[in-house]
This record gives sequence, C-alpha cells and structure tokens, in this order.
Amino acid sequence: MAVMIALMALSLFSLIGLYMAFNATTELRISDNYESQAQALAAAKAGLSHARQLLVGRQYNDLLQGPDGTYTNTSAYLTQGRTFSFRNPFGLDVARSLDILNPSASLGGIADDGIINTGKVAGVNGTPLIPQAGIAFTATNPYGSGTITTARYFVKVTDNNTEVSELAGDPLDNPFVDGDGIIIIRSMGIAQTIRETGGGAVRANSVAVVEAKFKNSRTFALDSPVVVEGTSVAPAGSNMYSGNAFQVDGQSSNVGISTIDANLLDIQSPYADMYGGLSKSQTNNVKGLGGSPSMADITGVVMADTDKSKLVDSNYLYDFATNVVPTFADHVYTGPLKITSSNAADYDLGYYDYTKPYNDPTQRLVATIVKGDLEVGSSGVSGGGLLVVTGKLSGNGSLTYQGLILVIGTGSTDLAGVNVSIHGGIYTVNVTLNALGQPVFGQSKFSLGGNSDIIFDSSAINMGVSLIPSRQIGVREIRSSMDP
Repeated sequence: MAVMIALMALSLFSLIGLYMAFNATTELRISDNYESQAQALAAAKAGLSHARQLLVGRQYNDLLQGPDGTYTNTSAYLTQGRTFSFRNPFGLDVARSLDILNPSASLGGIADDGIINTGKVAGVNGTPLIPQAGIAFTATNPYGSGTITTARYFVKVTDNNTEVSELAGDPLDNPFVDGDGIIIIRSMGIAQTIRETGGGAVRANSVAVVEAKFKNSRTFALDSPVVVEGTSVAPAGSNMYSGNAFQVDGQSSNVGISTIDANLLDIQSPYADMYGGLSKSQTNNVKGLGGSPSMADITGVVMADTDKSKLVDSNYLYDFATNVVPTFADHVYTGPLKITSSNAADYDLGYYDYTKPYNDPTQRLVATIVKGDLEVGSSGVSGGGLLVVTGKLSGNGSLTYQGLILVIGTGSTDLAGVNVSIHGGIYTVNVTLNALGQPVFGQSKFSLGGNSDIIFDSSAINMGVSLIPSRQIGVREIRSSMDP
C-alpha cells in the first residue's frame, strides 16, 4: 500500500511538474511575443516619422519611381502596382522569416520602386535615404560587449491609385506617376522573437505595419511670376511701375501678372488697379499668355481649386505666415532686417541654380522667414528656396532669388528701387488683424522698376513649394487581414 501510494503521489507530482514546465514555456513565449510585437510597432512608427521628415524638398514622382528613376512599364506590373499588397516593402511571409541581422540576403531581386531617395539627376541614380535593407534599432548587449540589433524598419512609398482625385490628375492611373499630390507611405517594423517552424512555415519575427497618407501643399504653386491679392492694390512707392527696363514674363503658357480679389462684394478691383498702373509704353514689359500686357484676374480659378482656394481664406494665410512657417523654416529672422554687402554673410537665404535640376548636389535649398520688414540694401544679395516676409519687402540694391517669395502680412512689396532677378514667382497679400483680433484682408501695395526681371519658372516654384512639409491626412495600423 505504501509503495502504491508513493507511486500515485509521484505520478501526480510528475503531472503537476510537467504542467508547470509547459505553462512556464507558454508564458515565456507569450511574453517574448508581446515584447517583440511592441518593438516591431515602435520601429514601424519610427520609420513613419523618419519618412515624414524626408518628404521635405522631395518630388513625389522621384519617390514612386525609386533611385533609378524608372519602372517596369508592363501591364502586369502596373496592375500589381495598384494592389494593396504592393504597398508593403515586401511580403509578410518574407518579413516573418527575415534575418534582421542580414536582411539583404533575402531581399535580392525586389524592385527599388518606392524607396525614398534624392532622385535621379544627370544620369546618376539617386541616393536612398532609407535603404531597401531598412534601418536597424540597436541596444547595448546585456550579456556582453557591443550592441545587438533589436528591430529594423523598412519604408515604401506608393500612389493612392483608384481614388477620384488621383484619376482626375492621372487618368491612366499609373502607380508610378502622382496625379494629385497624395502618396501613401507604409512603414514595416520587424523584431526577433522565439523561432517557430511548425506547419512548415518559419516564423522568426513579429511584424507591425503602419500606413499614413500624405498630401503636399499646392496652395502656393503659383501659375504666374507675379500674383497680388487684396481688396485693392496701391503703389508701394511713388509709382506702381517705374521706367521701361523691368520685365515680367509668364512664358508662353502663363500670365505675367495675376490678381486675386479678396472681396468680391465691393466695387474695388485689384485687377483694374494693377492694369491701370501701367502706362502705354510699359505694356510690352508684361509678357506671357494672352498678349501684352499679359494680365488676368484669377479669383474664380483659385476659388474652384481645392488647394488654392485657401488663398481666399484670411485665417489660413495669417496662421500660415505667423504660426506654421516658423515651425519648419531653416532660418527665422526678426525684422526690421536690412541686408547689405557688409552683413550678407550673416544671413543664409540658400542657393539655387535654375539651370540645373532641383536635386543637383550643388543646390542648397533653404526655407527662410523674416518676421517683419526686409530691406535689401546693397548688391549681391541672393538666395534660393522659399522666402516668407511678414512685413514690407523693399530696398535700393539688387536681389537675385530663385524659387518662391511670399509677402504675407502687411502685403507691401516695393521693388521700384531694387534690381530684381527672380526665377520662380512672388506672391503679395495684405492680411492683418482687425480691432477684434481677427485676420482680415486689406489693401496690398506693389511697385516694380529698375532693371528687374521676374521670370516664371515652374520648377523653381515647385522646389519652393516642396519645402513646405506635406500634410498627414490619415494614419492606421495594418493587420494582415485588412488588405484585400
């Protein structure tokens, strides 16, 4: 009886021990899976944040087509490019079994389309900014010297195919051509977990995927080299146009000077003001679409455009210049500011050569805001990128600028005494606070003279616009069952 009782007790304790060992193993796997999934999700979110920063100054088509600037133009590949699964950097089955210490070995042969890069220029492939092999997260090795890789993220850019806005701009729905300024970025985070090989499938990693939709700002993508908005327009100097040596050229497909009427309910007309400021001898100085002078009221066109209709929103313009631009500008200067030959080196307005591609390595694009008045006091002042002035822009020297100049605030641009050379565009609008602290439109002021040339250049304008950060319009975590 004693032996039997001992055997029964031993068997019971063995079962209890076996259960406890099995339960401990299960709890260990659950704990490890939870930790690795949290690491993978953190890596995916980090990849998305990294990509968001890299969008500044990039053209979406360069990202969609990858560093080599090309894509396989076959029906089968284009169809694949429109699928939801194409948004992933690679398949989920590959992600679950990938060696995150050496991912390149498993990613050979995958097209580079969608890799964030600097863009192909002069026949030279762009430089990947987030490589196809991803970016590793490392930590100090708790069991020895050096570091260990804990996770890795991979990022891919795709188009928002089949959406109405995309089809309107890209009727062929080409997944490698952006039609509406909207792209989708997926970031895939991968972290190691306990390796499983059950059922013939290898699972060595936890995988998390985060997707966000971004829209670039086209509000200030000007269609004229000179755009003036306000309830009316008056000369900023003694005359609106001085002499016959200035030139405003919208090229063959664009108007030279455009106006936007900020108040359609009154009898004042910015277009009539700008047109009436020209003498008969000056009409040929404003060139472009429609003959000489090449001028147009674009209020209706602006109001019909989803992005550009923000130009008739005083709240948007005031907030943009006052609150938004300082958050992303490379340089924030407080006016009144006078730049002369003696202090020009102290103020960085960037550098851009309009004869070269926007992404040429020699270009140095800079977003600058002057909070107040900016006076150009000598020759040799130059810059390239995006320049925002909230006060008065004036001077008596020379200014060479390639890109986009926005005079938003007091809305006074006095270039009568400045020899200006602008390739791109300049926009002027009066929007200030009223007695109640509300942004309202008012009378803008504009003068042009000297040996000034303002030449429309869509590439330079787009380059300036690209320095305005893209707006995130949606984000979600992607589960394996969510994609059709």
